[in-house]
Amino acid sequence: MDESSKQIFKMKFAKLTMVLNGIFLLAALAILAAFGVIPIYSYQIAGICGVGAIVLALYFRTAYRKDKEWLLAQDDTTEKPRHSDTSETADFSKGESDA
Repeated sequence: MDESSKQIFKMKFAKLTMVLNGIFLLAALAILAAFGVIPIYSYQIAGICGVGAIVLALYFRTAYRKDKEWLLAQDDTTEKPRHSDTSETADFSKGESDA
């Protein structure tokens, strides 16, 4: 992966991390408000935060899938090339049988 792709990946990862943190925050606020920890308009706040968490979760799922497809489409140039060791093992096994 080249340097520009690495930078793009870092930004995509940061975006998904912030969205996921927002989902957790909204879900926690919805739970706290539903149990009455927030005294004023607790059910309305719980509903708004719950709907917001669901909307963000749907956005996160679609963005995650798109970013995963993008990442899989990137070629990994740092990967070590695979070498075929069949000729070496064949010679080695042949050498053992002669001994």
